[in-house]
Amino acid sequence: MTVLIVVTGVVQGVGYRPFVARHAREMNISGTVMNAGGIVQITANGEKEEISKFMNFLETNQPCGACVTKILKTTADDCIYDGFKIIPSESVSPQIPMIPPDLPMCEECKKELNDPENRRYRYPFISCAVCGPRYTIINSLPYDRENTVLNDFEMCSKCRDEYLDGNNIRCHAQTISCKDCGPQLILRTSEFVCEKEEALQKAIELLRFGKILAVKGIGGYQFVCLPDCPEAIEKLRLLKRRDKKPFAVMFPDLEKVKEYCFVNSQEESLLLSAARPIVLLNKKSDNFYFGVCGESRFTGSFLPYTPLHQLLTDACGPLVMTSGNLTSEPIIINDDDMLGLVSPYLSGVLYSLRRIVTPMDDSVARIILGKPQLIRRSRGYAPLPVKLKNSTKHTILAMGGDLKSSFCFYIKERAYVSQYFGDMENYLVSLVYKENITRMMEIFGIKPDIIVCDLHPRYITSGIAEDNALIKNIKKIKIQHHHAHAASVMAEYNLSSCIGVVFDGTGYGLDGAVWGGEFLYCRDILFSRKAHLDYVKLCGGDNTAKNAEIVSLCYMYAAGEKVENSGYSTINSALANNINTADSSSMGRLFDAVSAVLKIKSFNSYEGECAIALENMAAAFETEGGKPYPINFKLNYANGEILVDQVSLLKDIYAAYTNGGDKRSLALGFHYAVSGMVLAVCEKIREESGERIVALSGGVFSNSLLTQDCAKKLGNAGFTVYTNSAVPVNDSGICLGQAWLCRNI
Repeated sequence: MTVLIVVTGVVQGVGYRPFVARHAREMNISGTVMNAGGIVQITANGEKEEISKFMNFLETNQPCGACVTKILKTTADDCIYDGFKIIPSESVSPQIPMIPPDLPMCEECKKELNDPENRRYRYPFISCAVCGPRYTIINSLPYDRENTVLNDFEMCSKCRDEYLDGNNIRCHAQTISCKDCGPQLILRTSEFVCEKEEALQKAIELLRFGKILAVKGIGGYQFVCLPDCPEAIEKLRLLKRRDKKPFAVMFPDLEKVKEYCFVNSQEESLLLSAARPIVLLNKKSDNFYFGVCGESRFTGSFLPYTPLHQLLTDACGPLVMTSGNLTSEPIIINDDDMLGLVSPYLSGVLYSLRRIVTPMDDSVARIILGKPQLIRRSRGYAPLPVKLKNSTKHTILAMGGDLKSSFCFYIKERAYVSQYFGDMENYLVSLVYKENITRMMEIFGIKPDIIVCDLHPRYITSGIAEDNALIKNIKKIKIQHHHAHAASVMAEYNLSSCIGVVFDGTGYGLDGAVWGGEFLYCRDILFSRKAHLDYVKLCGGDNTAKNAEIVSLCYMYAAGEKVENSGYSTINSALANNINTADSSSMGRLFDAVSAVLKIKSFNSYEGECAIALENMAAAFETEGGKPYPINFKLNYANGEILVDQVSLLKDIYAAYTNGGDKRSLALGFHYAVSGMVLAVCEKIREESGERIVALSGGVFSNSLLTQDCAKKLGNAGFTVYTNSAVPVNDSGICLGQAWLCRNI
């Protein structure tokens, strides 16, 4: 009999065709296998019993890196085949494809990399059918060499033989290359240019001497230097224009990570996962120069995912490996752009001529509440879809927000969430964001019929949505920011209802105020605002997100407190006369105010710096066995809503501190007060609605101390608690919630 088998899922770029061909021959099956758009299509001929065994094998086995979602079999007209062959691909696919993300170097390639007898010994671009760059090098589908940037390099005869050898790990490996025919390493400095092994050795020498290099990775350039060299770290901060935000460190192996950080079994699995994200790990000690991680109790740690990274860290030990961009700008992917970056702090550029088509920053993750949580979703995850239980009848494009921007295409039960781009106020970021919307539409063959954006009238993403809706005559929908946050959790866990506790810095409210400390009762696509932090009038416009000192003075004004501060009278006058003011219920701004009042930190040189410093102090005090200062929020009621009195709480903190209270105890007490308030408000909402499920989302829940204490208290009180995992809790995740809310419109 002859059957036609269609295999969907992540089945291209993972060696699936050679895998099928090899086992078909072993099982006496004749026929063909090919890529068709984004799927794999198999024609199999054999005895009925053999076909049955072959189908059973496909349903229970797959190569490393593959993710089969469905296998469909139909009977075809009998045909005689000469053995089993891999045949040329077709470009048309009946389904939206699933493209693999970039894959880390496999163990087999790592062995060859370190084998002096192997012809790819120390070749920095070694890869095979199951590892290497994927999405960042694809121009179009199907995933064949001529549709990737590797088509720029003609295979040598040895690579061609391996490519056609059904028993070779590089059989139909589209990234196959070697020292004779593939991309080669180039080191360019102001003094010399060298290539291949000499370039690698010179680069290692420069790094060991404390120099900074720009190194071309899979998804973009990275700035690299030693983490224990103060001069290099300080120059790196000047190069990136990044004052204090911690840098990530790449370690050569897991054992070396464990020398510097505490690693539990779940964190170990995350470090070793195919995505190879940066994982936030608790530091054992400050063995690196203080400027690497600063006051953070975490070290962003990750393992090599390319052969070049492995060679560099094997030779130099741990290396600071940070995105090759200037702060707030997109990661650099073009060689000319990096080579044209003239800086006294950059000693050289280590690169190859293999082009990068799609920019990809390193992903960032952590373990919280016993499972992984993404903080930045990019390389290793995108463009894999988030699989949802709910299927949409539309093709939806969700634009996300302006901060930590990402977008999402929702088709049937799959949400294709893009990589992280950055903040849209930077013009270059907005260009890359728009380019990648177009790119994903072309590669996946997507034509949205609904476009959804944030309610904020001045968001750049909303403006792009407006333009697209007008040009293409697409239905446009606006979703309130915090509703989208809560919905992103509902989408992940298929929740029909929940109490959405959404804490962040800012979001445009239905009443035009700045929301950010919200309790929403969500039922399917509808929500009602049940509680929130009562409004505080803030002045200073966008500057309030950076200057916590201004925020604290606004709170002092609201509390009727006079403080000795040079800016108090100016703030007082602005608030009294409503000059550039806005009402705010933001939990993020309350964290800033507490940090400033306790004189922990009063300015955000990067997003969340004050809140992070407050959390670090509280966490350290808790670890030492310190007791929290006993403070609590007061709850009031007005117009059917619960109003959380944030001003009186801050007034209590200020009074306690000025009367000699320990700022560490007060920092911990504040965290416990917030989690206690969350429990109290959720219990009030449960009394009214009967709802027992709580969804925690918003950037404030990047705070692991707060998140864990909220989950603990809510769990003990009989609530079931969920928070984002597949997408970040911050604004990068709202595109998923936006899309999910429009699925049945």
